[in-house]
Amino acid sequence: MISFDFMDAPDIALERLLHEKYNRKEGVYKFITGRVAVENLAPNDVYRWLVDWMNQQLSDIGVNSTGGRRLPPIHFDLVQVVTDIKNAHVLEADGLAFIVVTQPMVDEMLRLSHALVERNRALMGLQIAPAAKSHEIAQLILFMQFSLVTAHEYSHLVRGHWDDKQPPEAGESLSQAQELDADGYGIYHDLSYFFHGRGRLITAQWLRVSNVKALENSILDCYLLSLMLQFCARWAGKTQVVWDADAEHPPQPMRIEYSLLFVEMWCREVGKISTSWMTDGTLNRHFDTVASLFRSAARESWKLQMSWLRGAESEQYRSQIRRSVDRLRTGKA
Repeated sequence: MISFDFMDAPDIALERLLHEKYNRKEGVYKFITGRVAVENLAPNDVYRWLVDWMNQQLSDIGVNSTGGRRLPPIHFDLVQVVTDIKNAHVLEADGLAFIVVTQPMVDEMLRLSHALVERNRALMGLQIAPAAKSHEIAQLILFMQFSLVTAHEYSHLVRGHWDDKQPPEAGESLSQAQELDADGYGIYHDLSYFFHGRGRLITAQWLRVSNVKALENSILDCYLLSLMLQFCARWAGKTQVVWDADAEHPPQPMRIEYSLLFVEMWCREVGKISTSWMTDGTLNRHFDTVASLFRSAARESWKLQMSWLRGAESEQYRSQIRRSVDRLRTGKA
């Protein structure tokens, strides 16, 4: 067990932890070389802004966010890697928890945000934010992608996915069920923040929208596009068609499917917002818009994967996932 002096600042403690793990080439952390020193960057630098914002959120955690679960002090940072690895992790050590996102992942979010806006000026200018500048809309899409990823990692902590005690007879698909559970819990956090929390003001400022109904429509459009951007980015280049229930993550099309259901549930049960977008063609249009940003070679297997998931061969796999998600949410075998 690594021990830290609690007088150390969180960034120093994280740097030490990462150094130890890197030297030992410890599993998934062997590629992480250290943290990005955002404190040396200008206050308006995108890296520093995102890190400062996230740590401000983590310093203001209440029982509504944790569901009454007691959490250790949590710190967020961007980390450097030796290769172009795009992922996020939760690390724990001696009463501290750290959420980290790799620098290449944030760079990818930034690139995809600008590409989405620049290649779809009609959608952005006519439907989402007629008065906003392109870079302001791209900022929001980046911010929402970042929120999706960090809320997912935070949800792993809140939901206790790495506790020693797991639901009884959780089965071999437990890890995949935990990923879907974290997606859902994180989405509920995000939507509450953007529709009812301080994120609504940030969105209104960046999109330059004051009308209440128009703002809600724009928030939802941007969030759905951001969600699809993140999952398609993780999906691109994956060629596996049939999935093993022992895999750590569920297939990306299944994550998209479940996430859209979580968004629909939030709109219906919490936000009291129309869910007509589930059936009026909005989702297909948004997916096509996002998919066009990826080279055809990177999405060659997408149709085969979706066909397999919709077919009879996948039903046993789907049933197992549903049972595991149900056990996680209810605590019942």
